[in-house]
Amino acid sequence: MSQSPDTSQGAPSLSPRLGFLLVSILLVSFSLRGAITSVGPVLIDIQAQFGLSSALAGFLTTLPLFAFAAISPVSSPLARRIGMERAIFLCLVLLIIGISVRYLSTVPALYIGMLFIGIGIAIGNVVVPGLVRRDFPERLTLVTALYTMAIVSCGGLGSGISVPLAHAWGWPNSLMVWVVPAVLAALVWLPQLKNSTRPAASSVGSLAGSSVWRSPLAWQVTLFMGFQSTGFYVYIAWFPSIMATYGVDAATSGWMLFIYQVVVFVATMLVPVVIHRSPDQRWIGFLCGLTLLISYAGLLLKPDWVMLWMTFGGVGGGGSLVLALTMFGLRASTSHQTVALSGMAQSIGYLMSAVVPVVLGLVHDLTHSWSLPLLLMVVSSLLHAVFGWLAGRDRRIDG
Repeated sequence: MSQSPDTSQGAPSLSPRLGFLLVSILLVSFSLRGAITSVGPVLIDIQAQFGLSSALAGFLTTLPLFAFAAISPVSSPLARRIGMERAIFLCLVLLIIGISVRYLSTVPALYIGMLFIGIGIAIGNVVVPGLVRRDFPERLTLVTALYTMAIVSCGGLGSGISVPLAHAWGWPNSLMVWVVPAVLAALVWLPQLKNSTRPAASSVGSLAGSSVWRSPLAWQVTLFMGFQSTGFYVYIAWFPSIMATYGVDAATSGWMLFIYQVVVFVATMLVPVVIHRSPDQRWIGFLCGLTLLISYAGLLLKPDWVMLWMTFGGVGGGGSLVLALTMFGLRASTSHQTVALSGMAQSIGYLMSAVVPVVLGLVHDLTHSWSLPLLLMVVSSLLHAVFGWLAGRDRRIDG
């Protein structure tokens, strides 16, 4: 079956309403990563203050991902019940609460705050692709690329400025700054609440009768999403610790992560052009996995060339992210099926990316080396390439 059309190049100009909606979506997207990626570079400081083990510290960074896994499946029925616009506003409110609770700087507050942050972001992750599929069907690839770039730029900035701000103001204030974009996004999003929409009963019934969970294609997209998010979050969670074994300080590692995410950002700008011009996405998905394999293998075998391997990782990570998010719309038949596929893929996908960093932390604690964890990531990247090929075939989920 042919994929959803994306006629971005020949689409008419945006109306003022859609233009404001696009700006609002980009502000929301800019709030969806920094509160998480800012934690990794200061994790050593948090460990030192509270005496956390590597496994417990890894769980702190991956707790939002467990929330993604748990909340993503219920985000789709939530959006159908209260409307996509209100669901996104709820996402921002929960994000603001989580960042504020985390600022209390106790161990319980850290974990509770990260949980609220994860729940809020999970809702936004799932609902935004469906909103884009509904309101920008002729610009699906373009708008997906734009909000992906907003997510990536926020994530990269979180890694880059976290340590300098922590040195200047302390790590709690460094993490607290991410309440600012969330509050701004919530204020700008308020006018969208009067447009809150819900699907017709017939649409809901049709969707319920054709569950994406029974679709092999949906599972291929889901596993591609899982392996790409695993590759990204392992870097975010453990790269500074890996570099510390080679004598690289936390501030330098933070800026290396920033450069990595700059490359991710550039990839999210370039890959959509290839997606738009390709009859399918098989080779794109496969090559994205292959570049991540090269990245992790290089870090294992030749760590002195770290910036080269981070460049490969950034290309593969950025390309995979925008491709996975675009696939939610390309492989679905309706906007609400897009939300359902997004919920499924992000539930399973983020569960994978939550479990793996914790497991790698345990393996490191047992072996006192990062060699075996990096070897496991090479295997993960190979599977990433395989499912990129399968999910990239020009097909649509029935329904």
